[in-house]
Parts: sequence; C-alpha cells; structure tokens
Amino acid sequence: MKKNKRIIFATMAALSLAAPMTAVFNFDNVQTVSANHQGTKIWLQYGTLKYALKGPSGRVYPAGTKVVRELSNDNIPPTSLPSEPFYLTLLIGGLPGMETLQDFGGGEIAQAYVNYEDWHEIDYPSDEVVLVQNTEDPTDLASSDFHPVDSSNPDVPHANVDKLRAAYNALDIVLTNKITKQDQQIMSDFTDKYFAATAMGVSQDTVDKLITEMKQALAYYKKTGHLAGYDSSNSTDNIPDNSNDDSVGSSTATSTSKSRVVRLRKASYRYTRKGKRVSKKLLKKGSYVKINGKTYHIKGKTFYRIAKNRYIRKVNVAK
Repeated sequence: MKKNKRIIFATMAALSLAAPMTAVFNFDNVQTVSANHQGTKIWLQYGTLKYALKGPSGRVYPAGTKVVRELSNDNIPPTSLPSEPFYLTLLIGGLPGMETLQDFGGGEIAQAYVNYEDWHEIDYPSDEVVLVQNTEDPTDLASSDFHPVDSSNPDVPHANVDKLRAAYNALDIVLTNKITKQDQQIMSDFTDKYFAATAMGVSQDTVDKLITEMKQALAYYKKTGHLAGYDSSNSTDNIPDNSNDDSVGSSTATSTSKSRVVRLRKASYRYTRKGKRVSKKLLKKGSYVKINGKTYHIKGKTFYRIAKNRYIRKVNVAK
C-alpha cells in the first residue's frame, strides 16, 4: 500500500523532468484542501461483538471482539447508523481525501451485532495506523455474511445480491441512450430501490422480488422502447425504511426528502454509484446544484445524487 505513494512521487518527479515548471508544487496544500476539516480529522466509533459470530470461512469471532467504523463527516455522526457496517479489520492512513492509497479493511459486521461506544474524532494519520486487525482471511474480509454461533441469538438476514447487481446493470446499460424525463424518473426510482435492497438486513425475498421487477421492466423497455407505462406498483415499493431502528433485521432505505437546490460550501468532485471519481474537474465552491433530497451511502461515506449515476459528497453541501 505504501508503494502507491512512492509511485505518485516518482510520477511527479518524472513530470518535472519532462517539462519546466514555473511554480513549486506544494504537496501540503493538496492535503489541506482535499478532505473535511481541511484534511485533518476523521470520526471513529469502536464497539465489541455482543455474541460469537461465524464467518463464511468457518472461523468464529468470539463475543467481545473489538470492531470499528469510520466516517468523514464534519459534524459528529448519529450514534446509531444501521447503514454503516463495523469492520473486523481496518487500517487507515496516507493522504487525506485519497484514503484508498493506504486504507485497507474488511469483514463487515452489522450494527445489530455490536455493543457500540460514542464517536470520537482523531487527526487523520499521515502513515498507516492499525485500528483493529482480527483477521487476514480473504474470504471473511470480502464478506458481510456473519451469523451467530448460538442459534438462540437474533440473526441479521443476509441476502445474495449478485443477481440483483446483474439485473440493475443490465437495465442501466440499456438506458444509457437518450430517454424521456419519465423514463429517467422511473430509473431513478429503481436506483433508490437498488441501494435499499443491497443494504444490510434486507431479506432474500425482497431482493428476489426486485430482481423480477427489474427484469420485467427491461423486457418492457425492449418491447416498447420506453419505461413510461410500466407498472411497478405490485413489486418492491414497500421496502421498509428502518434507518433509525436499532433492531436486528432493519433495512437501510434512504430518506425520502423532496428534491431541492443546494449550494456547495466547497469545491466538490462527482462520483459514480460505485464510488469512482468521474473526472479531475471540480464543481466550483458556491455553485448551485439540484439534489433529489435523499442520501446514499457509498463506501462508508454519505452522498447526494445530482444526476443519473452522478453523486457528490454530502459534507460538501452547505447546510
């Protein structure tokens, strides 16, 4: 992971040799403006497992195992965040705003399995810091499929969403062509349902119903050339929103606030639904954008959607 930093500096050095530069590149300034609190702070919340859990590898993580989660919001997050998993292993550090250069973690544990503490804020480390490291097993690190060893303990549903992702991508790819505003709104609704259905605690039955609905919508589009007129009222409109519920099995559907225009309090990158930055071009500080009012959790951070498959960090929006 540290190798990536060396590659970056080597690349910068190569560029400086290739063409003369009239200004000195101040790397500290890049760090200063690239994350919340001028790139210096991050919120952490530790917790311990309520009871022993078994991972897909077969390994058992005993009650009391220490776990942690992190957020980059400016303000202290709500104590309960069912949509945000705790991690069995989490290492952080590197360049603020570019944490993927060194951040490494996995083993997603549902909040319902955790006795969690209060949040506390720390300086974002300039080098790799181990927060928790309970496993290096690649199967468990890549999974959120953890269940109580004792069947008498409450269990969080874990659905297989591979077919759901395939159905959603198939529908999204077809709709990359120019479509009507009605079709855009229907696809937007599908996107909201997709994020709700891929959250922790959603049942397999709910996921399967949404897969069927998306396949039917795709067939309707291929037959008619549009989605307008497709009736989805009998499918998964009623995915429960228990985002403020601490109970086992709660889903994490996004809020349903109305769309509105907001001002950016600082320059913002745009991201895809998978958390990939769209380009190096920033939306300017002070500019206005329209959001649909709902929040989306992507790779542990909170976003607003501003267009089809385009998201901005919530932390960049003026309150």
